[in-house]
Amino acid sequence: MLKRSHRTRKSSVKHLPKPAQEEYVTAHKPRPCPFTESGQLRRLRESEVPVVVYNVGECMQELIKLWKEYESSQPDKSGEFASNGPTLEVQIPAEYVTATNRRVRGGQLWGTDIYTDDSDLVAVLMHTGYCRPTSSPPPPTLQELRATIRVLPSQDYYTSKLRNNVRSRSWGAGIGCSYKVERCYILKKGGGTIELEPSLTHSSEPTLAPMAVDKSMTTRAAASNGQRQQRFVREVTIQYNLCNEPWIKYSISAVADKGLKKPLFTSARLKKGEVLYLETHSSRYELCFAGEKTMKEFQASQQQHSSSEEAKEMDNNNNSVMFSLNVFRWLRWRKPLPHVTTDGEKTDTDSDNSVIDVFRWSRCKKPLPQKLMRDIGFPLPPDHVEVLEENLDWEDVQWSQTGVWIAGKEYTLARVHFLAPS
Repeated sequence: MLKRSHRTRKSSVKHLPKPAQEEYVTAHKPRPCPFTESGQLRRLRESEVPVVVYNVGECMQELIKLWKEYESSQPDKSGEFASNGPTLEVQIPAEYVTATNRRVRGGQLWGTDIYTDDSDLVAVLMHTGYCRPTSSPPPPTLQELRATIRVLPSQDYYTSKLRNNVRSRSWGAGIGCSYKVERCYILKKGGGTIELEPSLTHSSEPTLAPMAVDKSMTTRAAASNGQRQQRFVREVTIQYNLCNEPWIKYSISAVADKGLKKPLFTSARLKKGEVLYLETHSSRYELCFAGEKTMKEFQASQQQHSSSEEAKEMDNNNNSVMFSLNVFRWLRWRKPLPHVTTDGEKTDTDSDNSVIDVFRWSRCKKPLPQKLMRDIGFPLPPDHVEVLEENLDWEDVQWSQTGVWIAGKEYTLARVHFLAPS
């Protein structure tokens, strides 16, 4: 069929003048396939934005290539030359938008708003607030992130700044080029997109409520102000729980770390045997320590949990409102960038063998008085609770002024109580 139509098209131009024949042949000349190997520059038409696939551990050499092409095509380097650089679209597979990304862990990020050409794009998206990766896998209905970046000339200096709990690094004048993010959106499986907005002024909720016994240092400036020397006083409100027992009214200070020392961390208190009980106006929940796991075991359990939920998620794929909400919850900030090692990199083997604490979130089938709970034992036995989430990283428990986010679901809390061993 193709050969026959080609012969017909060729014979149909024989009656045309020779210049017209040449023009027709040129216009219908076969084009090379625009799709090349992953990570290589692809250009569908000259008028379209080039596309590149994000690969972990690889610098985007296409940035430098594009900049050199643009620079050589612009004889006049004044005016808007520096701000009108070429644009590039980067496809980022969903599995790379996580806190376990090797380049993200290594802190490969230099600059603010405008970044060096070797800054990792996922780290840049975290710094600008487009996404806040978690250690758990993304929703199965999310296919990839796409970011449009503009290539810019090398800057005289790249500044460091703390944004969205991610600190970029400073650097002197670059030798290649720079880039900035102009757009970022989510591509859903089965079609459809969700536009993301940057968050350049985001700050996380404070999760440290110092105790009065903590040591403090008073500077000369603070000493000149008598009000700053007043001792910290905390107001506590008592409410009656679902069993008519006095509990503390929920506030973020009630569950926050009590100091900078590790034994005063809330997670450390749970690891030592305390159990945290929280109530809404109708239900009681239990948060407890569930043991230790290596990072490899933790990721395997998370992946298994994600697979078990995949069918349910796919059924809701056409419900764009629920999908958008799930993606928003997944993109909430969970884990900041770790400190960089002396060699600036961590090996995957070290990461897989590192041990983390895991926690369990359950709903109590029936609120019980404290005396009866002590007789039964706590954490409560399996027949007294419905396990909602297990193998939780502590960073996946996000406290707010009104409640807590657990695995993408918000619980509006009314009361809180720590139950400690006798």
